[in-house]
Amino acid sequence: MILKHGRFREGGFTMIELTMVVILVGVLAVVAVAKLTRVDSLQVSGFFDATKAAVRFAQKVAVAQRTHVVVVVNSSSVKLCYASAACASPVMDPATGQAMTVAAPAGVTVSGPAVVSFDGLGRASPGGTITVRGAGLTRSVVVEQETGYVHD
Repeated sequence: MILKHGRFREGGFTMIELTMVVILVGVLAVVAVAKLTRVDSLQVSGFFDATKAAVRFAQKVAVAQRTHVVVVVNSSSVKLCYASAACASPVMDPATGQAMTVAAPAGVTVSGPAVVSFDGLGRASPGGTITVRGAGLTRSVVVEQETGYVHD
């Protein structure tokens, strides 16, 4: 390409442009590696998602079968049962055919109301917040009492 005054300009990138690209790629790599190497936080997030899905499933089963479904929360797991917290008849996981239980990984705890019951209309009793803690993270599953709406 010919510029003013008869000078030629070669195509390519300047040293400043290349340096900025290398710096940006380095910063992105550091952030990505930090997120990927935090296995504990991934386990907490996975358990939180599984807990929220199980509580939503309990409500859907209660509505679909017009019966009471109980979510039993203890420090290391969340279980779904029909009718009572004694869990004489557990809700079956459709994927495995086994009793629906979400077990907390090591170092992760769950707290909240010991029992949340859904009636045949999907309403929760008593409602409340189920809290998942571990690896410096705290996440909450909220169950609205009047509607049974489950959200975080």
